[in-house]
Amino acid sequence: MIRNYLLLAYRNIVRHKLFTAINLIGLAMSMSLCMMVILHVADSLSYDRFHPHPDRTYRLLTELRNPEGKAFLLASSPLPLKDAMLGDSALVADAVSLYPALKGNARIGDRSLPLYGAFTTPSFFNMFGFRLAKGNESTALAQPGGIILSHEAAQRYFGTADPMGKTLEIESLGAFQVTGVLEPQTQKSHISFDAYAPAASVAQLEKNKLLPEKIQSWNTYADAYTYVLLQPGAGKKQLQASADRLARTLYNDPKQGTISFPVQPFSHITPSWEETYNNIGGGQSWGKVLAEIGLGLIILISACFNYTNLSIARSLSRAKEVGIRKVAGASRWQVFGQYIMEAVMITFLALVLGYFGQIISRHYNLFNANTGEVNELTQWRILVSFGVFSLFTGLLAGTLPAWILSAFNPAEVLKRLPSHRVFGKMGLRRSLLVFQLALSLIITVFLFAFYRQFSHMAAANRGYQADNVLTISLQGNPDNLLRQEIASLSGVQAVAAASYDFKKYLGGHLSIKSALSKEPASMDYYAADENFVPVMGLRLVAGQNFHAGQTGQLLINEKAALSLGFKDAASAAGQQVQVSDTVTATIAGVLKDFNYQHLGQPIRPMAIVANGGGYTLLQVKTDHTDHAQFGQKVKAAWAKLYPGQPFQAEWLAEELYRNQKQGDSVSFLGYISIMTVLIAVMGLLAMVVYSTALRKKEIGVRKVMGADVKSLVLLLSRGFLKLVIIAGCIALPLGWLASNFFLDSFPYRIHFGLGSVMICFAAVLAVCLLAIVSQTWRAANADPTDSLRND
Repeated sequence: MIRNYLLLAYRNIVRHKLFTAINLIGLAMSMSLCMMVILHVADSLSYDRFHPHPDRTYRLLTELRNPEGKAFLLASSPLPLKDAMLGDSALVADAVSLYPALKGNARIGDRSLPLYGAFTTPSFFNMFGFRLAKGNESTALAQPGGIILSHEAAQRYFGTADPMGKTLEIESLGAFQVTGVLEPQTQKSHISFDAYAPAASVAQLEKNKLLPEKIQSWNTYADAYTYVLLQPGAGKKQLQASADRLARTLYNDPKQGTISFPVQPFSHITPSWEETYNNIGGGQSWGKVLAEIGLGLIILISACFNYTNLSIARSLSRAKEVGIRKVAGASRWQVFGQYIMEAVMITFLALVLGYFGQIISRHYNLFNANTGEVNELTQWRILVSFGVFSLFTGLLAGTLPAWILSAFNPAEVLKRLPSHRVFGKMGLRRSLLVFQLALSLIITVFLFAFYRQFSHMAAANRGYQADNVLTISLQGNPDNLLRQEIASLSGVQAVAAASYDFKKYLGGHLSIKSALSKEPASMDYYAADENFVPVMGLRLVAGQNFHAGQTGQLLINEKAALSLGFKDAASAAGQQVQVSDTVTATIAGVLKDFNYQHLGQPIRPMAIVANGGGYTLLQVKTDHTDHAQFGQKVKAAWAKLYPGQPFQAEWLAEELYRNQKQGDSVSFLGYISIMTVLIAVMGLLAMVVYSTALRKKEIGVRKVMGADVKSLVLLLSRGFLKLVIIAGCIALPLGWLASNFFLDSFPYRIHFGLGSVMICFAAVLAVCLLAIVSQTWRAANADPTDSLRND
């Protein structure tokens, strides 16, 4: 019987090529997106699955509540919390804290590279599943002055050489000897540092004033991360009760606010149900994961509904088949099974097409389709999930039409086939079609606003000149030798050294106080030399640029001058300020405000510091118009000085344009928009086909009575155009509101009004008209004798 079902399904699929193609395209598009969602969800759920005791391991969060009742939930917790929890030995078997103060530039010889690590205890290897490729787990974190590197960090700092026993000099912290190297990390974890050093080192570093004194302070709730391992048989409620008792001893006056330590199961960290600040590592929240699943399901259901529409539209041609099969003795369940088999075959074919589609999308990262490092070819669970997903889609798409077709009364459909209606007035189908069209319009309007906003930001004047500026990463090498080599090249106008370039701000913060300001002002800062201002085309509104070779000077922007209490830029130039309460510096000049970071952020107070070093890149201003040729010259100069080291450079204007335009996000939203529009139009096409088939005799009679083609096309199209207009009335206000809500988050935004919304509606309307008129024109031009021959 199964063989017969497969054979009949195959014959019907081959016979009705147009319907099959429409179904395959719609289902394959939606299924490719859903497979991307499955892979992304699998990637999100793959975090922290390799640790030895996940069911008994918990993280302690910090919830701060101010006197007004507003709460702030932090992933971090106070430094003394670990020792306090270890005091309850009947409940807690072990505890570990991670104190991410092990950071700064690490120097090896004349190279300096950034390092981000944490101080922790030897219990780290008991609680977590990290293992050492080199070193002894029981002693590597026991003695002060040691350091464990990740596999990637060891390669970055030492290359192929054995790092064991070698010394890293970390700025402001001193020397650390490598006592271990972690195994390559093949599984994901939210704990992902470059290095780990013994917590026993912290006390000495605090004594030497290299770290602030925090290890005994309960006000350090933003500085550490605390994990506890419960005794066998202990539970979350007991741990929470113990943490609550401890919290009540810390803050007894509700007028000053309260503190508590919510308990978070280790398996709930990534993805997390709680929205927490001060997180470490990657991963998503469950809200984002569920939003992805919901988006995929909405599009999938739209495609499945199209299959239902098309199947019912074909019911007029297949009703006689059903009637004959039932007269020949087939039961309703046998007919039902045949149509379900056909739907499942269609969805499995769509699965294959969608699978290869998402493989291509991920390989070339089309539509920002990077779903992580899940390799579905090697994980049978992913393959099984794809198969189950395809079966579910087939049942979802095929159940309703199979139930309707199998319910046909053979005597009725064989006697009165042309007048047989399946859905009466089709109210449900019309409503769902309006929903599909409205959804596609909302997404199209939002995408148009998104595209226009980021195109505006990409082309906006940022207040400096990025054209013909080549940014070269120094990769820890000194700047002076490379600067001299590049300055000698033809076409080079100037070479500047800086700590960061102007894209997304990744620098640090300074606390600066003037004689006029009551409190220190916090501001972003860059380290740069005297050539930085002319290379970047920055404009001085007061004062002067740095003097070559001098330190202790600042350039600030106008926002910073106001935040320091000066009435204008002129009064700030030449004034002395206190930097970080310890260093006196002179404001050499004031720069006109410019957008040194992403245009999605307002201009903040910022400073450019002349410190004579600590640079990470060179900015080269050139008059060369052939960027490729000039880039090769600079690359040759790099290879001459640093053979074997990779050359990393980019043209600043091009990189800024790519970053601001958000091409990946726009292409992904465009893919979603095109998909929803096409699926909705396919549903509309199905209804047009179904309606014209039902009205075939009416069309014939009208033509015999003298109706022309134009009037018939208008008559047949009018009802469908009403559906499109109704969808527009629902979707356009919602799309406009969603777009402007999104745009309100930008300090420099476009105007998005009625004209923009109507452009989107006109585009979708044009596609819908093409689908409607193509079928109604065909029906209106049909020979009336074909429909009236039997009467």
